[in-house]
Amino acid sequence: MKPRNHTNGRVSEESADNGSPRWQRRPAERRREILNAAVQVFGERGFDCSTIADVAKEAGVSASTVVHYFGSKGALFEEALRDRFLEELAGGEALLVAHRGTHRELLLALLDRMWHHLMQPGTADLMLFGLVKAASFPGACGLMCREVGERWRRLLAGVIAAGVEGGEFRAVDAALQARVLAGGLAGLILGANHFAPFESSPPSPDRVLAQYLETVDQALSARPAAMPGPVPPVGP
Repeated sequence: MKPRNHTNGRVSEESADNGSPRWQRRPAERRREILNAAVQVFGERGFDCSTIADVAKEAGVSASTVVHYFGSKGALFEEALRDRFLEELAGGEALLVAHRGTHRELLLALLDRMWHHLMQPGTADLMLFGLVKAASFPGACGLMCREVGERWRRLLAGVIAAGVEGGEFRAVDAALQARVLAGGLAGLILGANHFAPFESSPPSPDRVLAQYLETVDQALSARPAAMPGPVPPVGP
């Protein structure tokens, strides 16, 4: 979220980017600020407990400006879902096209990219609230599930299959392996965001990600690492 200036508890009308008044901002910039604010607000409070005024306050604009661009809270919620997840998948596909290294490097880069995307404030929570409101917004929520689910898994499966064919990865069912990798990543992000705060000494998200990527690397490698020695007994 972009920094904002505050004066006497009220949001300044100056942009944090260039010092120009917000009403002089280009429509695309203002729309982006509102969408980013919507992700933050819906992710923190859910759909039912959020208002247009909450989003407007977070974005530093008036409620009428939010209505001008998106019409209603429901339309804004749907657009936030589409924007947050379609944009990231397009970025992953662009990475696939531009990549010139190994399939192993590409797979780890895609997983790392999705981890950091979902760990952005409000993003994973927005996905959860989207699932909760699926009955009310079947179009947007169905799109989110298809894109985050099917399209994301197809992307991973294509990289895995190419790696198997090229001899980098051991022979696996690429589609099933992609499902396991995507589900594992989502579960770890859920744990880092929602379970870890209640644990006495949870590992940092960076450590969890590093261990996940190492596990994936070793599990798929066509040349697995040497088996470790016997595991020492735990406890007295």
